[in-house]
Amino acid sequence: MTEQSTSPAAAEVPGPPGPALGPSVRPLAVSHFVTYFGDGLFYVCAALYFTRVVGLGPVTYGAALTASWLLAMVLSVPVGHLADRFEARTVAVTLLSVAGLSICLYLATSSVPLFFVGACLLAVSTQGTMSARSALIARSFPPGQVTRVRAVLIATANAGLAVGAALGALVIAVDTDTAYRLAFVLDGLTFFVAAALLLKVPPTLRTAAGSPAASPEDGSPAERAGGSPLRVFRDRGYAAVSLVNLVLMLHVPLIDVALPLWIVRQTHAPEWTIAAVFVVNTGLVVALQYRTSKTVTSVDAGVRSLRVGGLLLFAGMALYSLSGLPSSPWAAAGVLLLAVTVLTFGEIRQISSMNEISFRLVADGRYGEYQGFFGIGSTIAEAVGPLALTWLLLSHGSWGWLALGALFLVASFAMKYCVALARRSPLVRENAL
Repeated sequence: MTEQSTSPAAAEVPGPPGPALGPSVRPLAVSHFVTYFGDGLFYVCAALYFTRVVGLGPVTYGAALTASWLLAMVLSVPVGHLADRFEARTVAVTLLSVAGLSICLYLATSSVPLFFVGACLLAVSTQGTMSARSALIARSFPPGQVTRVRAVLIATANAGLAVGAALGALVIAVDTDTAYRLAFVLDGLTFFVAAALLLKVPPTLRTAAGSPAASPEDGSPAERAGGSPLRVFRDRGYAAVSLVNLVLMLHVPLIDVALPLWIVRQTHAPEWTIAAVFVVNTGLVVALQYRTSKTVTSVDAGVRSLRVGGLLLFAGMALYSLSGLPSSPWAAAGVLLLAVTVLTFGEIRQISSMNEISFRLVADGRYGEYQGFFGIGSTIAEAVGPLALTWLLLSHGSWGWLALGALFLVASFAMKYCVALARRSPLVRENAL
């Protein structure tokens, strides 16, 4: 069966739009909030904890983190494949528990080799958890609801990050060894609490919810998920979709790294604008991500929404290119806040669209494997983005912003051709509406 010849189960109209997504959403959402609350706390406190309390040198700390995330990228697809070979909830709970244990290792030792082991365990397990959660969602909800569910989780994740970062700021204000250690104890506990919350989600079969039954000679989706965990690398259409998404995901390090440096060095805006930009971005995502996702219910709807998102991303970059012109601090701040608002509307559309497209184009029920591969793009964007964007924007000014906007625009319009390539493949894509 090719992806064009959908069965009645795959072709049925998605569930009615609205908030009724089933009882499994609540524990998933709370688990997400708790996990990202711990992440927000960790991100704010980690550098100071490891350099001041543990006594690691900045170079050692940075090198270990870089190496750990490189390892996580290499293992992302095989670890994600575990959620296809075994029950997805069990894999997610196990990986969250491993992440919690890695934080305990951070607290128990100041040895550099053991710190490296802990960093690798944390990076691999957290990266793998994202893939396992994606597989769990795909097998717990009908295809028409998956993007809406993931939008709920994105909103709760952003809320958790904001609350965790606020608590981390208080820890830094106290600035004692005890405060930092207590923060890491709390971060470690969040992984175990998040794992316990996932146990409230019903266990799933190794088949996608609502996926069509395969013919006996083809085997079930669970059986087809066996074999090589690297088959996704031979899926040229999905690889093209993931590569274009990598480009689009550069808006993440843009907000976190490049934009603060631009504000401080290239504009007359007051420094509080850095925090205001982050608050506006996070608040809009929390408020609007789910609402936007309800309009994206198929691959074609995702492609159309992504084109609009690309236009908004380009408009946001154009506004940023103007933010260095006003000499008035208030005028510069106003342009920056307008720019981040437009950018965030584009970001919300991009995330909703790519959630839908990346899910619908998964082949043979290999949700863990494919989502693990898809997630590599985000990791690469966050790893390479800070250096590349800092060079592009700080060295080339307004022209750099316009070039970045053009890149977003071209990528968003190119997605149509990547999707067409995936659809021409003979692979079985049960949900490719």
